[in-house]
Amino acid sequence: MDTFFSSGRLTVKTKNSESGSDILIVGSKNPFKLKIELTHAWGRPLLHIMIHDSVLQILSFTEKKYYHGHLGTPDSLKFFPARLDPDQVWALLRAYPVLREYSRAVSFKGNQITLLNGKAEPVQVVDLYSESTLPRLVSFPEQGIKVSFSDFKNDKGLKYARKIRLDDSKTETILMLKLKQMVFNKTLPESIFSLKKPKDFEMLLLR
Repeated sequence: MDTFFSSGRLTVKTKNSESGSDILIVGSKNPFKLKIELTHAWGRPLLHIMIHDSVLQILSFTEKKYYHGHLGTPDSLKFFPARLDPDQVWALLRAYPVLREYSRAVSFKGNQITLLNGKAEPVQVVDLYSESTLPRLVSFPEQGIKVSFSDFKNDKGLKYARKIRLDDSKTETILMLKLKQMVFNKTLPESIFSLKKPKDFEMLLLR
């Protein structure tokens, strides 16, 4: 699976607020690129987000500002509130887990696999549905992040979850993604992965 595009609904809950928007996602695995468009239910654009490797560009239509920097910087958390690296972002939006680099895999209980690094520290824990062995919950102990996957669909042998929830305990943030459609392995024109700053938008660096 090299490319996908999907649409659905994104809800973000923080300590002080809750917001929802329609979402359109286009992804390419090699080279790694993600384009995310968030809009109001009636179609007005809110944010366009472009991720290329770890480089992050954001058009904020409500602020009339263009932000650029890198994924995971403190400023970027305003728009992408969970502390994720590119592989984790891909897994979240592709709606299926990606295994992290590890030295050894162990199982401390049924329907669960723990991936350990060279120091025997857990880097990722995967809980499985007992009836299907599909991934139910993926935990990243060091980051304090858990991602749950449910309502799976099989599209010509490619499985994905139609409901994804991310809980970030350190920032007290919850992301909930409900997908309406997902299409795999279509040819994507390079023009899709572009983000042009309107002339009247202020340019700011994400630090």
